[in-house]
Amino acid sequence: MRRTSVVVADNGPIFRSGVRHLLERESDFAVSEAESFTDLARAVDTEEPDIALVDLDLPPTGGVAAVARLAPKCQTQMIVWSFDASRDTVIAAIAAGAKGYLQKRISPTGLIRSLRGVVRGEAPLPRDLATLMIAAVQGLEQRDRVRERAVVLSAREREVLALVSRGARNRQIAQSLSISEFTVKRHMQNILHKLDLPSRRAAALFYRSAFEPDTDPVERIA
Repeated sequence: MRRTSVVVADNGPIFRSGVRHLLERESDFAVSEAESFTDLARAVDTEEPDIALVDLDLPPTGGVAAVARLAPKCQTQMIVWSFDASRDTVIAAIAAGAKGYLQKRISPTGLIRSLRGVVRGEAPLPRDLATLMIAAVQGLEQRDRVRERAVVLSAREREVLALVSRGARNRQIAQSLSISEFTVKRHMQNILHKLDLPSRRAAALFYRSAFEPDTDPVERIA
């Protein structure tokens, strides 16, 4: 029986040893270790492992950077893991080429099952993170649709709308852009008409939804 080769990339020797011991108790795994990006790169190049378990804090620059450098050049399935990772970090790792994310609190049985699933083409992700990632992707798609609507605005209208989104009044906008308040009002009328929005507040929310990443999707202003 062909064994699945796994490299455990982590700078904690006790942790690496524990994972290696766990996996080598199973007849279908062959395991090696790496304590840094240099070791991981060497293992990927010389051993061509099936799977790399990459700690998100792998020295010297972290797991996301390691995956970004290695994934495009090899067939090894990169699985990142950590005890705690933000949604943005996990999404960045997936975007860099990781095939999945595991939490280090996973049970021994869960880890073995997940790695066997990787061999079958499955992408391991905790359910809560999978839900968050789907929501994030949907939010990005929705933001792209909002930005497409914004192409009808002129450069000056975009400037006015940006200031409106920060709470600026017409007089402040006029002073900032060296135009008259009457011109500001005309720009606002054009903005609302072009974007088919009912109010100044809706226009401000539209701008933040389209151009400020931390804003909730534009569904609030539809």
